[in-house]
Amino acid sequence: MLVEQYVESRKRRHDVISTSTAEAAIREVLPNWQISGRAFDDMIAASAIAHGLGVRFDRSIPTESPG
Repeated sequence: MLVEQYVESRKRRHDVISTSTAEAAIREVLPNWQISGRAFDDMIAASAIAHGLGVRFDRSIPTESPG
């Protein structure tokens, strides 16, 4: 629900959602949230696309190991 609220608050002023900026903002509210990395990006992207926004996958450092 927090991802949805973040995207909703941005859609009036922006046409693209940055995954790294979204994660930073959401982690301020929920610093110990267990979702990270690709799963987090996917949640942000799904919400952004549902609201007709583009997605900028701009995470510079992966936060979960592959495999």
